[in-house]
Amino acid sequence: MSGQKRTLWRLWALVPLITLVAAVSIFVSAGGSLVDLVGKNPPPADTFDVRRVEFSDGEIRVLVTNPQREQLTIALVTVDDAIVPFRLDGPATLRRLGSSTIVVAYHWVADDPIAFGITASSGVETVHAVGAAVETPRPSGRSFLGYALIGFLVGILPVALGLAWLPSLRHADARWLAAFMALTGGLLTFLAFDALDEALKLQAAVPASFGGVGLVVLGVAFSYLGLTWLSHRLSRRGQADAGQAGDGGAPAGGVLSGPALALMVAIGIGMHNLGEGLAIGSSFALGELTLGTFLIVGFMVNNITEGLGIATPIAGDRRVALGRLVTLALVAGAPTIAGAWIGGFLANDFLGVLFFSLAVGAAVQVVVEVGRYLRRRAPGGLGSGWVVGGFLAGIVIMWAAGLIAG
Repeated sequence: MSGQKRTLWRLWALVPLITLVAAVSIFVSAGGSLVDLVGKNPPPADTFDVRRVEFSDGEIRVLVTNPQREQLTIALVTVDDAIVPFRLDGPATLRRLGSSTIVVAYHWVADDPIAFGITASSGVETVHAVGAAVETPRPSGRSFLGYALIGFLVGILPVALGLAWLPSLRHADARWLAAFMALTGGLLTFLAFDALDEALKLQAAVPASFGGVGLVVLGVAFSYLGLTWLSHRLSRRGQADAGQAGDGGAPAGGVLSGPALALMVAIGIGMHNLGEGLAIGSSFALGELTLGTFLIVGFMVNNITEGLGIATPIAGDRRVALGRLVTLALVAGAPTIAGAWIGGFLANDFLGVLFFSLAVGAAVQVVVEVGRYLRRRAPGGLGSGWVVGGFLAGIVIMWAAGLIAG
């Protein structure tokens, strides 16, 4: 094919895109008249989305967002049906997805219910009720240290205790190692579904205009593809190092070596623990101390099995440096501390959806890597009873741990 014809065919490939852009532009400009042929949408409700309510001494701050296309203007604010003076940290007229904070000087009573009304200039009122007014925690050295200690107890300590099973795993039969490796896959599969459940619950509370489901899909795809890229890099590096050392037993076909797979497992677990820390920090920030305590106990029971999952891929190595074990424990457990800080001091609903969505994609990708590892290394392959039993045992253990913690 000549160069001129090749250029013409490349230009022709742009025709469908140009035509699609033209069609979308026509619909956007004349879409109202086209939709009128089949019916009319009701007018917007002119209501605000109340994103967050913060209580401090003699003051209440309410963050609101405009979820609709038309502009909304904050005209009137009531507290328990009484009109109150207010000021705004932000504009009074909000464009689509615009936000502003309403500041009300009000002597609220701790633990009493309270209701807010935000009236738009159109006269439509948005009502938001708080079951019990509790002072919002403020960042301080004491609370910063407190969240760090909670994150350590929930994330790093249980994972480190699970890694302490490494000496015992080294003396296990190859079939048992395959079963424990499959158990890791079962643990991560359970974590993936658990994180997906949390992400979907949280996105239901996010304003529809922010596309909560799209945020879940984006987070899953980003973490899955990101870890896939990292896996390929680690695999190529391992093959190159083994080739330079003349190691004939180097991993083939892109299968990760034991240390690399242990790192991937730790990363996947760390992303899930980031969401766990966020849940704990948010519960304390919202004054739900009983829920926060329950979450701490439950996550501690669950996370000790995660250390076992990280230790299994490196059980075949003759010697593992203490520094590597410390690194793995920090990679898997330290995100719990970061999540607790973010949840305790920011209490952001979008971050909750994003964190748990990232955990889903990470867990699924690591399960894929575990499967590839077992297919080549496990006696009998993926279909052996040891592998199938180990996988199911991992799911049952996580489920049972949740019941015990509850």
